Amino acid sequence: MSASPTRRLPIPTPPAAWETITSYLRRLAKVNHTTVRDLEAAINASPDKHSYRQTRTLSLDKLSALTGHSAHQLRRALLELQHPEPQWWLLQAFPRPACPPCARRHRGGPVHRYYPHHVTACVKHNLWLGTRAPAATAWPVTDNAIDIQHLPEITSAQVRHRRLVRRHGQVAVLIATRAAFESWEYIHGRNLGHAQSTRLDVLRPGALQYHEEDPAFHAANYPEIVSAASVFVRHQWQAQVTGQATRVHAYAEFGNCLDWSMPRDTWQPGRRSTLTDWIDIYARPHPTNGHGFASAGITITGPRPAWTVQ
Repeated sequence: MSASPTRRLPIPTPPAAWETITSYLRRLAKVNHTTVRDLEAAINASPDKHSYRQTRTLSLDKLSALTGHSAHQLRRALLELQHPEPQWWLLQAFPRPACPPCARRHRGGPVHRYYPHHVTACVKHNLWLGTRAPAATAWPVTDNAIDIQHLPEITSAQVRHRRLVRRHGQVAVLIATRAAFESWEYIHGRNLGHAQSTRLDVLRPGALQYHEEDPAFHAANYPEIVSAASVFVRHQWQAQVTGQATRVHAYAEFGNCLDWSMPRDTWQPGRRSTLTDWIDIYARPHPTNGHGFASAGITITGPRPAWTVQ
């Protein structure tokens, strides 16, 4: 006896681009006045995973029948269903809420997406959505995206960041941004320069203290990190940093982009330091594979997909 066909939902709302399957099922359940568990049963979804490293399975054919959208449409929108798999290490480590105004047409509640490392803000609506650099662990902006309309330099930095990716490619900019991020941490630690403190007062007015993983803390120093990354990724600068005569000038240019108001290091000719060592390490070629890159102790990995197709 064959199994009964899957019944189509009354309101088959489509998935959003880059949306997670969990987010999509949650929205489907809400607009159709049912539960996520009922939808999971209808698509033969495996039980909830017990650890971050485990994945769940589902029937793509039944999800297609349930929603009325073809398997091709679902694979194109839901990254976890794509075959071959996307390069996960080029995406931020955790799914993040989409810009609320941009996702307003998608019914059923907030949309959670997998974002590339270089997408940190919505330039159309001036909202901060992400973190300042690869592997940053700032918590996602869940309830209220951070308004950056009074800080146009943050929006301009996001535009510049995306242009760098179009010009140099995701991998090169990912390495450059990571170098800028690590250098910023070395120079400033948990402290902020004058420009960053001023921005943080705008983003968190009246706050007496800040958590270093607050997304607003990341947004406050984002322009300097993108500025430094734009220097690091240039082939001309990379050539300068490898030359004995031009190395000091190249180091200084990179450091000045990171707001060198609280120096923990100096740029003396012939003097080695932790920061200069890190820059040298990042300037070397990095072998890549489908899961990430690792060179000289540097590793960057992306999210672990939560679902697979049966």
